[in-house]
Amino acid sequence: MRRRDLLIPLLAMPATAGMAQSRKVVIGAEDDWYPYSAALGGRPEGITVELVTAAFQAVGVEVQFEPLPYVRCMAQTKAGHLLACFNTTRTAQIEADYAWPAKPMFEERFLIWALADAPSPRVGGLRLADLEGQPVAVTRGYEYGSEFDGNPRIVRMVTSHDENNFRLLLRGRAAYTLAPDINARLLFKRRPELAGRFKVVGQLNAYGLYTAFSRRHPQSAEMLAAFDEGMRTIHGNGTARAIFDRWRLRAGGP
Repeated sequence: MRRRDLLIPLLAMPATAGMAQSRKVVIGAEDDWYPYSAALGGRPEGITVELVTAAFQAVGVEVQFEPLPYVRCMAQTKAGHLLACFNTTRTAQIEADYAWPAKPMFEERFLIWALADAPSPRVGGLRLADLEGQPVAVTRGYEYGSEFDGNPRIVRMVTSHDENNFRLLLRGRAAYTLAPDINARLLFKRRPELAGRFKVVGQLNAYGLYTAFSRRHPQSAEMLAAFDEGMRTIHGNGTARAIFDRWRLRAGGP
């Protein structure tokens, strides 16, 4: 009996080691959407990087990020090569391709930008319907919400970066572009030659930003549940709010 009792914890060790291994995950991180997620010096940084790290840490999961262009990140997640990818807007066009957390990490709003000397819009600003028939600069592979993405009457001028979208306006090739306020403010700080040359003329509806999980990855169900728990924790204890406040201060916002 004594010898058997000694063997029991030894036999349990491989299973325990396997459980510890399962609490480490690799997630794709969008590499070019600052300040949410961007590869700076080869290392992912941004609001979402910190939120996802904090959420998984709250439930004892170690996370490693693989910075990738957004389109490739989402494709590898869909195929099951990556556990998850961010930053994703949950739209009807991609709903069935991924597994979704219970709630978005946070909500954001795309603002409609035009040249600073463009005619002033009607009271209340432009809305989605006002973009129909207009050339709107957008970033390749990004989701802009189900209503925008599903509207074929909007003329899309597709580029590889948000910065290029604004430059299309300067060249007269697009009338509008879409970007959240904090993205634009930080872009103008990094590219001062763009500052003061654009104005907000409207906005789209608020949308949720998600970490989209693979439907095919073997860790997906377990880690999606862990992620949901971690997000509830960091939103409840003030960690998420502290992350946002720090980045807003960096962007020069209120």
